[in-house]
Amino acid sequence: MLGFAWLTLRQAREALKSGRLEEAQRLLSQPAAHNHRGAGELLLQLARAFVERGERQLGHDDAEGAWRDLHQAEHLQTAEKSCDRLRQALARLGIAEVRALLQAGEPTRAEEAVARLRQRSVRSPELQVLEEAVKGWLEARDLADRGEFPRALETVNRVRRLFAGSLQALEVFHGDLERRQQAFAGPLVRLHEVTDAGRWREVLEVAGQVLAAAPQHAEALRARGRAWQAVEPVTVALGPRAGSAETDASIGEGLPPRFLLWIDGVGGYLVCLGSRLTFGQATLDARVDVPLVADVSRLHATLSRDAEGYVLEAVRSIQVNGQAVTRALLQPGDRVTLGTSCQFRFHLPVPVSATARLDLVSGHRLPVAVDGILLMADTLVLADGVQAHVSVPDLKNPVVLFRHKDGLGLRHDGSLRVDGQKCPERGLLPPHATVTGDEVSFAVEPVGSRL
Repeated sequence: MLGFAWLTLRQAREALKSGRLEEAQRLLSQPAAHNHRGAGELLLQLARAFVERGERQLGHDDAEGAWRDLHQAEHLQTAEKSCDRLRQALARLGIAEVRALLQAGEPTRAEEAVARLRQRSVRSPELQVLEEAVKGWLEARDLADRGEFPRALETVNRVRRLFAGSLQALEVFHGDLERRQQAFAGPLVRLHEVTDAGRWREVLEVAGQVLAAAPQHAEALRARGRAWQAVEPVTVALGPRAGSAETDASIGEGLPPRFLLWIDGVGGYLVCLGSRLTFGQATLDARVDVPLVADVSRLHATLSRDAEGYVLEAVRSIQVNGQAVTRALLQPGDRVTLGTSCQFRFHLPVPVSATARLDLVSGHRLPVAVDGILLMADTLVLADGVQAHVSVPDLKNPVVLFRHKDGLGLRHDGSLRVDGQKCPERGLLPPHATVTGDEVSFAVEPVGSRL
């Protein structure tokens, strides 16, 4: 056993000398090497080597690699002091990143950066202040979206005091809140008047003005929903469009380029199957995949799915998280503004699926009242919970729609019927189909003259 330990230490020493740090760590973690008197010194040398490599990684702007090496060094539990030096350098860099994201007006990404630092056990008074600022900024944004502008402004002022007015993006956000509050007050009063009078076409117009300032205002959302039920929506006839989903080579012959998904008790969704989508104004001769009843151009922007992810490109003015862009790789939670006020949020709710969801959050709509737009890649998941493209409460077994060369497929573990006939656990749906079960009922139909 002693001879075997000597051999293991010798192999570890050679691996360490040649820079094969992970191999040296594996050898030193073997039971044979644990109690050998030479193991302690080798572990100390290995910890220093990890720190030195981490410092080189940091010098090449690879902070993630530096963090990995630091964690390897700290895991050895040698109390090597150079670990503290590298940790402090990485913590300073991470805190600087949080501050830079706040300076750029991106509190959502700043929140993610703070969470990463907390997971890495970074503690400092400066990080505490930044974390409080991030939480306050996001809270103010949510309050404003609900129309609670006095509380939102009070929260922003609390955050402003943390920075003594030195955060320019926060000052811009504060000014935007004041403008939204002014634009919100008058239409809200008028909304009460036209709703009480049952003037539903006016309700649609005024609710849109309220929701442009406060996209999650509950009363305006309810009033708009009542108005949509009372007023026949605008009809937009669409024919085939060159370069759009209808001619997308990725769509099988049995699949419509777009279809409507209606789920009882949940809502309606426009499902787009093309890898490239166009956004524009809903006019009588609209030739876009996502026609919007909003003040946007006839062709305003495109969204493409490729190996990188989802890339948004501007034809007319767009913003991502309040910053003007011409091209952007979208991240989950990004808020996209088309023109001056039409906003949607981008989500990738299912980690194993490239299918994305767009939620209109500014009160604007499509010609047919839907609750969201689904950009279907290979699958579309209906399930109970947040990790679903559409959340269906109390659905015990997920239902999955999937692409098939012959059409749209359905996969499930429960008991479903398609157009009254028992459905196998894996099968195809006809172009117009009604699916019923004990826990969920839904219908699919190709988009025709309704959109």
